[in-house]
Amino acid sequence: MGEYDPIVPVADTASDDLERARDLFAAASRPFLVWPWPWASWALLLPAAALATMPVLARLGAGGVLALWSLVILLGGAVELAGIRRGRRRHGRTPLGGWAMTIQGNLSLVALVLSAALLWAGEGMLVPGLWLLVLGHSFFLMGSLAFPAFRVCGLLYQVGGFLALWPVGIDPFVVFAVATAAGNGWMAWSVWRVARA
Repeated sequence: MGEYDPIVPVADTASDDLERARDLFAAASRPFLVWPWPWASWALLLPAAALATMPVLARLGAGGVLALWSLVILLGGAVELAGIRRGRRRHGRTPLGGWAMTIQGNLSLVALVLSAALLWAGEGMLVPGLWLLVLGHSFFLMGSLAFPAFRVCGLLYQVGGFLALWPVGIDPFVVFAVATAAGNGWMAWSVWRVARA
């Protein structure tokens, strides 16, 4: 026993603290996990936009691509907002949920700035991989703290991001379409299954 060790052994509270944090995150995530339709809409909208990006770019230029993705984000965001409101009516609102959304917003802002830098540098084909990696990291982390299905979604996004950035001639927009369809489809199914239980 060293001179700095306590005389009476103290119980290890780290695992208790981790379980409390997980319980709090699980409670904070409930408003986002009561309705599978936001996830299902993202599983359809994001792949459709990814597959349409290059044809729209060839036909309408960068402005057309910006309009395409803006429309998709607005449509998906509207469905997501309806789901969040529905969940808040059932489970209430928590400060931790607001904090998690702020963190997600900050990550999205970082990805947006990096996307702009890649486009400015003429490396637009790296943008799908960047978004898959950033969102995949966020989903994986949230799965560790809140809803375990997020971990699978995050892994699917991260594997997709790795493949989209791999320089072997794989179309990054096709990879983005497959990864977002699989990840969001998995989340829609997982939320539906939990909601039925």
